[in-house]
Amino acid sequence: MAARYLLGVAIAATVVATPALGQQKVEKRLPLGMEGAFRIMNMVGSVTVHGWNKDTVLVRAALPQLDKLRIGGSYTGAKMFIENADERDPKPTRLEVWLPARARLWIKTATANIDVTGVDGQLDLYVVSGTIDVNGNPRELNAEAIDGDIHVIGSPPWLRAKSASGAITLRGSSSDAALSTVSGPIRVDGGTFERTKVETVTGNIVFVGMLDRSGTFEFDTHSGSVDVVMPDKVNADISVVTISGNITNKISRSQPVSGKFGRGTELNFETGQGGAKVSVRTFKGPVTLRRP
Repeated sequence: MAARYLLGVAIAATVVATPALGQQKVEKRLPLGMEGAFRIMNMVGSVTVHGWNKDTVLVRAALPQLDKLRIGGSYTGAKMFIENADERDPKPTRLEVWLPARARLWIKTATANIDVTGVDGQLDLYVVSGTIDVNGNPRELNAEAIDGDIHVIGSPPWLRAKSASGAITLRGSSSDAALSTVSGPIRVDGGTFERTKVETVTGNIVFVGMLDRSGTFEFDTHSGSVDVVMPDKVNADISVVTISGNITNKISRSQPVSGKFGRGTELNFETGQGGAKVSVRTFKGPVTLRRP
Protein backbone atom coordinates (compact mmCIF):
# COMPACT_ATOMS: atom_id res chain seq x y z
CA MET A 1 0.00 0.00 0.00
CA ALA A 2 2.80 2.44 0.91
CA ALA A 3 4.64 1.64 -2.30
CA ARG A 4 1.51 2.28 -4.37
CA TYR A 5 0.95 5.60 -2.57
CA LEU A 6 4.51 6.77 -3.21
CA LEU A 7 4.27 5.72 -6.85
CA GLY A 8 1.03 7.70 -7.23
CA VAL A 9 2.61 10.81 -5.69
CA ALA A 10 5.60 10.52 -8.03
CA ILE A 11 3.34 10.23 -11.08
CA ALA A 12 1.27 13.23 -9.98
CA ALA A 13 4.39 15.32 -9.42
CA THR A 14 5.64 14.38 -12.88
CA VAL A 15 2.35 15.40 -14.49
CA VAL A 16 2.38 18.79 -12.73
CA ALA A 17 6.02 19.47 -13.57
CA THR A 18 5.81 18.49 -17.23
CA PRO A 19 4.55 21.86 -18.58
CA ALA A 20 7.42 23.66 -16.86
CA LEU A 21 9.88 21.36 -18.59
CA GLY A 22 8.64 22.65 -21.94
CA GLN A 23 9.74 26.22 -21.20
CA GLN A 24 13.11 27.86 -20.70
CA LYS A 25 14.04 31.30 -19.42
CA VAL A 26 16.91 33.10 -21.11
CA GLU A 27 18.56 36.44 -20.30
CA LYS A 28 21.06 38.15 -22.58
CA ARG A 29 22.77 41.57 -22.77
CA LEU A 30 24.72 43.42 -25.42
CA PRO A 31 25.98 47.01 -25.85
CA LEU A 32 24.03 49.42 -28.06
CA GLY A 33 24.57 53.15 -28.63
CA MET A 34 22.01 55.58 -27.22
CA GLU A 35 20.73 56.25 -30.75
CA GLY A 36 21.57 52.85 -32.22
CA ALA A 37 19.22 50.65 -34.25
CA PHE A 38 17.65 47.45 -32.93
CA ARG A 39 15.51 44.88 -34.77
CA ILE A 40 13.24 42.30 -33.15
CA MET A 41 11.44 39.41 -34.82
CA ASN A 42 9.11 37.13 -32.85
CA MET A 43 6.32 35.45 -34.76
CA VAL A 44 4.12 34.17 -31.91
CA GLY A 45 3.66 35.29 -28.32
CA SER A 46 4.37 38.83 -27.11
CA VAL A 47 7.01 41.57 -27.28
CA THR A 48 7.25 44.14 -24.48
CA VAL A 49 9.83 46.93 -24.81
CA HIS A 50 10.93 49.54 -22.27
CA GLY A 51 13.15 52.55 -22.98
CA TRP A 52 15.90 53.32 -20.46
CA ASN A 53 18.96 55.57 -20.12
CA LYS A 54 21.64 52.92 -20.60
CA ASP A 55 23.70 52.06 -23.68
CA THR A 56 22.76 48.42 -23.23
CA VAL A 57 20.10 46.03 -24.46
CA LEU A 58 18.70 43.58 -21.93
CA VAL A 59 16.52 40.73 -23.17
CA ARG A 60 14.55 38.35 -20.99
CA ALA A 61 12.73 35.59 -22.79
CA ALA A 62 10.44 32.72 -21.89
CA LEU A 63 10.47 30.37 -24.86
CA PRO A 64 9.87 26.72 -25.75
CA GLN A 65 12.59 24.35 -24.62
CA LEU A 66 13.90 23.54 -28.10
CA ASP A 67 13.73 27.09 -29.51
CA LYS A 68 16.76 29.39 -29.61
CA LEU A 69 17.18 33.10 -28.93
CA ARG A 70 19.60 34.57 -31.46
CA ILE A 71 21.03 38.04 -30.82
CA GLY A 72 24.04 39.96 -32.07
CA GLY A 73 25.37 43.06 -33.75
CA SER A 74 27.52 46.10 -33.04
CA TYR A 75 27.34 49.25 -30.95
CA THR A 76 25.51 51.09 -33.74
CA GLY A 77 23.06 48.37 -34.68
CA ALA A 78 21.94 44.93 -33.54
CA LYS A 79 19.11 42.45 -34.03
CA MET A 80 17.49 39.44 -32.42
CA PHE A 81 15.05 36.75 -33.45
CA ILE A 82 13.60 33.46 -32.26
CA GLU A 83 14.76 30.36 -34.07
CA ASN A 84 11.82 27.96 -33.86
CA ALA A 85 12.40 24.23 -33.61
CA ASP A 86 9.22 23.70 -35.66
CA GLU A 87 8.82 26.54 -38.15
CA ARG A 88 5.49 25.15 -39.39
CA ASP A 89 3.99 25.26 -35.90
CA PRO A 90 5.91 27.82 -33.80
CA LYS A 91 5.10 27.97 -30.10
CA PRO A 92 4.61 31.28 -28.22
CA THR A 93 7.62 33.19 -26.91
CA ARG A 94 7.35 36.01 -24.38
CA LEU A 95 10.00 38.69 -24.85
CA GLU A 96 10.73 41.60 -22.52
CA VAL A 97 13.36 44.02 -23.75
CA TRP A 98 15.05 47.10 -22.28
CA LEU A 99 16.96 49.32 -24.72
CA PRO A 100 18.25 52.94 -25.00
CA ALA A 101 15.28 55.31 -25.02
CA ARG A 102 16.48 57.19 -28.13
CA ALA A 103 17.12 54.04 -30.16
CA ARG A 104 15.57 53.28 -33.54
CA LEU A 105 13.39 50.22 -33.04
CA TRP A 106 11.93 47.82 -35.63
CA ILE A 107 9.61 44.98 -34.61
CA LYS A 108 7.90 42.40 -36.81
CA THR A 109 5.48 39.74 -35.55
CA ALA A 110 2.70 37.52 -36.86
CA THR A 111 0.38 36.83 -33.91
CA ALA A 112 2.43 38.37 -31.13
CA ASN A 113 1.20 41.48 -29.29
CA ILE A 114 3.57 44.47 -29.23
CA ASP A 115 3.80 46.82 -26.25
CA VAL A 116 6.32 49.70 -26.31
CA THR A 117 6.78 52.20 -23.46
CA GLY A 118 9.18 55.11 -23.06
CA VAL A 119 11.02 54.87 -26.40
CA ASP A 120 11.63 58.37 -27.82
CA GLY A 121 13.40 57.37 -31.02
CA GLN A 122 11.97 56.04 -34.26
CA LEU A 123 9.49 53.16 -34.08
CA ASP A 124 8.54 50.85 -36.95
CA LEU A 125 6.05 48.21 -35.75
CA TYR A 126 4.28 45.50 -37.76
CA VAL A 127 1.88 42.74 -36.68
CA VAL A 128 -0.61 40.56 -38.57
CA SER A 129 -3.28 39.76 -35.98
CA GLY A 130 -1.91 41.04 -32.68
CA THR A 131 -2.36 44.37 -30.91
CA ILE A 132 0.08 47.29 -30.93
CA ASP A 133 0.25 49.51 -27.83
CA VAL A 134 2.58 52.52 -27.69
CA ASN A 135 2.92 54.74 -24.64
CA GLY A 136 5.35 57.64 -25.01
CA ASN A 137 6.53 60.30 -27.43
CA PRO A 138 8.60 58.70 -30.20
CA ARG A 139 9.84 61.22 -32.75
CA GLU A 140 8.48 58.96 -35.51
CA LEU A 141 5.94 56.17 -35.25
CA ASN A 142 4.92 53.86 -38.08
CA ALA A 143 2.50 51.12 -36.95
CA GLU A 144 0.65 48.57 -39.05
CA ALA A 145 -1.70 45.84 -37.81
CA ILE A 146 -3.53 43.83 -40.45
CA ASP A 147 -6.33 42.52 -38.23
CA GLY A 148 -5.31 43.99 -34.88
CA ASP A 149 -5.87 47.18 -32.93
CA ILE A 150 -3.42 50.07 -32.58
CA HIS A 151 -3.46 52.17 -29.41
CA VAL A 152 -1.22 55.21 -28.97
CA ILE A 153 -0.98 57.28 -25.78
CA GLY A 154 1.43 60.14 -26.32
CA SER A 155 2.39 62.82 -28.82
CA PRO A 156 4.58 61.56 -31.65
CA PRO A 157 5.35 64.50 -33.99
CA TRP A 158 5.11 62.18 -37.02
CA LEU A 159 2.60 59.32 -36.95
CA ARG A 160 1.42 56.77 -39.48
CA ALA A 161 -1.02 54.06 -38.35
CA LYS A 162 -2.81 51.57 -40.56
CA SER A 163 -5.14 48.63 -39.93
CA ALA A 164 -7.69 46.64 -41.90
CA SER A 165 -10.35 45.51 -39.43
CA GLY A 166 -8.73 46.71 -36.21
CA ALA A 167 -9.44 49.92 -34.29
CA ILE A 168 -7.02 52.85 -34.11
CA THR A 169 -7.02 55.16 -31.10
CA LEU A 170 -4.78 58.14 -30.39
CA ARG A 171 -4.81 59.97 -27.07
CA GLY A 172 -2.35 62.81 -27.34
CA SER A 173 -1.40 65.12 -30.19
CA SER A 174 0.67 65.20 -33.37
CA SER A 175 1.88 67.76 -35.88
CA ASP A 176 1.67 65.25 -38.75
CA ALA A 177 -0.67 62.27 -38.42
CA ALA A 178 -2.19 59.92 -41.00
CA LEU A 179 -4.54 57.17 -39.79
CA SER A 180 -6.38 54.67 -41.99
CA THR A 181 -8.50 51.53 -41.71
CA VAL A 182 -10.85 49.52 -43.89
CA SER A 183 -13.60 48.59 -41.43
CA GLY A 184 -12.11 49.49 -38.07
CA PRO A 185 -13.13 52.62 -36.13
CA ILE A 186 -10.71 55.51 -35.60
CA ARG A 187 -10.79 57.77 -32.55
CA VAL A 188 -8.50 60.76 -31.97
CA ASP A 189 -8.77 62.50 -28.61
CA GLY A 190 -6.17 64.91 -27.34
CA GLY A 191 -4.37 68.22 -27.65
CA THR A 192 -3.35 70.30 -30.65
CA PHE A 193 -3.07 68.92 -34.17
CA GLU A 194 -1.58 70.51 -37.27
CA ARG A 195 -1.72 68.16 -40.28
CA THR A 196 -4.17 65.30 -39.87
CA LYS A 197 -5.57 62.84 -42.39
CA VAL A 198 -8.08 60.17 -41.34
CA GLU A 199 -9.47 57.62 -43.81
CA THR A 200 -11.80 54.61 -43.56
CA VAL A 201 -14.09 52.66 -45.85
CA THR A 202 -16.82 51.54 -43.44
CA GLY A 203 -15.29 52.44 -40.08
CA ASN A 204 -16.55 55.29 -37.92
CA ILE A 205 -14.37 58.36 -37.23
CA VAL A 206 -14.33 60.45 -34.07
CA PHE A 207 -11.98 63.45 -33.80
CA VAL A 208 -11.75 65.56 -30.63
CA GLY A 209 -8.98 68.15 -30.47
CA MET A 210 -7.65 71.65 -31.00
CA LEU A 211 -6.90 72.65 -34.59
CA ASP A 212 -3.76 74.64 -35.29
CA ARG A 213 -4.76 77.68 -37.31
CA SER A 214 -2.26 76.90 -40.07
CA GLY A 215 -3.17 73.22 -40.20
CA THR A 216 -5.02 71.03 -42.68
CA PHE A 217 -7.49 68.34 -41.66
CA GLU A 218 -9.01 65.72 -43.97
CA PHE A 219 -11.64 63.15 -42.99
CA ASP A 220 -12.76 60.66 -45.66
CA THR A 221 -15.02 57.63 -45.47
CA HIS A 222 -17.43 55.74 -47.70
CA SER A 223 -20.17 54.69 -45.29
CA GLY A 224 -18.77 55.27 -41.82
CA SER A 225 -19.93 58.13 -39.62
CA VAL A 226 -17.74 61.20 -39.00
CA ASP A 227 -17.98 63.04 -35.67
CA VAL A 228 -15.76 66.14 -35.42
CA VAL A 229 -15.64 67.90 -32.05
CA MET A 230 -13.96 71.33 -31.91
CA PRO A 231 -13.55 73.74 -28.96
CA ASP A 232 -15.20 77.18 -29.06
CA LYS A 233 -12.04 79.15 -29.87
CA VAL A 234 -11.13 77.57 -33.19
CA ASN A 235 -10.29 79.55 -36.33
CA ALA A 236 -11.18 77.33 -39.27
CA ASP A 237 -12.66 77.12 -42.74
CA ILE A 238 -14.90 74.06 -42.86
CA SER A 239 -16.12 72.18 -45.94
CA VAL A 240 -18.37 69.09 -45.82
CA VAL A 241 -19.54 67.12 -48.84
CA THR A 242 -21.66 63.96 -48.83
CA ILE A 243 -23.55 62.18 -51.59
CA SER A 244 -26.37 60.60 -49.58
CA GLY A 245 -25.39 61.05 -45.93
CA ASN A 246 -26.86 63.53 -43.44
CA ILE A 247 -24.99 66.59 -42.15
CA THR A 248 -25.61 67.90 -38.63
CA ASN A 249 -24.02 71.25 -37.79
CA LYS A 250 -24.02 72.19 -34.09
CA ILE A 251 -21.14 74.66 -34.37
CA SER A 252 -22.73 77.49 -36.37
CA ARG A 253 -26.05 78.54 -37.86
CA SER A 254 -24.96 77.58 -41.37
CA GLN A 255 -27.14 74.92 -42.93
CA PRO A 256 -26.37 72.29 -45.60
CA VAL A 257 -27.41 73.03 -49.18
CA SER A 258 -27.69 70.96 -52.33
CA GLY A 259 -24.42 70.14 -53.98
CA LYS A 260 -23.28 71.16 -57.42
CA PHE A 261 -25.68 70.13 -60.17
CA GLY A 262 -28.18 69.14 -57.47
CA ARG A 263 -26.18 66.11 -56.43
CA GLY A 264 -25.48 65.40 -52.78
CA THR A 265 -25.27 67.90 -49.92
CA GLU A 266 -22.65 70.49 -49.02
CA LEU A 267 -21.86 72.67 -46.04
CA ASN A 268 -19.30 75.47 -46.10
CA PHE A 269 -18.69 78.01 -43.34
CA GLU A 270 -16.05 79.80 -41.28
CA THR A 271 -15.48 79.80 -37.53
CA GLY A 272 -13.65 82.59 -35.72
CA GLN A 273 -11.43 84.41 -38.18
CA GLY A 274 -10.88 81.36 -40.37
CA GLY A 275 -7.58 79.60 -40.81
CA ALA A 276 -7.35 75.83 -40.43
CA LYS A 277 -8.65 73.97 -43.49
CA VAL A 278 -11.11 71.26 -42.50
CA SER A 279 -12.46 68.93 -45.20
CA VAL A 280 -14.98 66.12 -44.61
CA ARG A 281 -15.94 63.80 -47.48
CA THR A 282 -18.34 60.85 -47.32
CA PHE A 283 -20.46 58.88 -49.75
CA LYS A 284 -23.30 57.87 -47.44
CA GLY A 285 -21.87 58.24 -43.97
CA PRO A 286 -23.51 60.80 -41.61
CA VAL A 287 -21.43 63.82 -40.52
CA THR A 288 -21.74 65.65 -37.19
CA LEU A 289 -19.91 68.87 -36.28
CA ARG A 290 -20.22 69.86 -32.62
CA ARG A 291 -18.68 71.43 -29.54
CA PRO A 292 -17.32 69.35 -26.63
